[in-house]
Amino acid sequence: MKLKDDRFQGFNNYEPGQVLKGRLPRGEDLLNSLTDLIKEAGIRSGQVKVLGALRNAKIGYFNQNDRNYYYHEFDAGVEIAHCQGNISMLDGEPFIHAHIIITDSEGRAYGGHLAEGSEIYVAETIIQEFIGEPQVRVEDPESGLSLWEV
Repeated sequence: MKLKDDRFQGFNNYEPGQVLKGRLPRGEDLLNSLTDLIKEAGIRSGQVKVLGALRNAKIGYFNQNDRNYYYHEFDAGVEIAHCQGNISMLDGEPFIHAHIIITDSEGRAYGGHLAEGSEIYVAETIIQEFIGEPQVRVEDPESGLSLWEV
């Protein structure tokens, strides 16, 4: 499918591929475990969703002014209210970019970029593979982020 509007030329069309559904191992790092799983399954493009709980969490915030990530760490158990991300390629390897919303024992919600350092208590996961040419991340000079190439 070729889109006519030049603003949308970076969009790709995909066919659905394999769907993985299961629970990640307790005690492992959430982001690393997800990455290991997609590499094991040979997935280079797709989406990921997670519900469950973490023993501790680390989430990031990207400051657009100084172009740096700042991290918040939670040293107590939290619920994963929502976690969703995409799978693309970075430096020739499958890469997960995910955001997460966690809630504490008082019901307060915190959200941001899923970072290494979030230990799984329970992580029920669904991964949907997209069949087609995977999106490739390249450095965007304006933001300093690795974004999908257009």
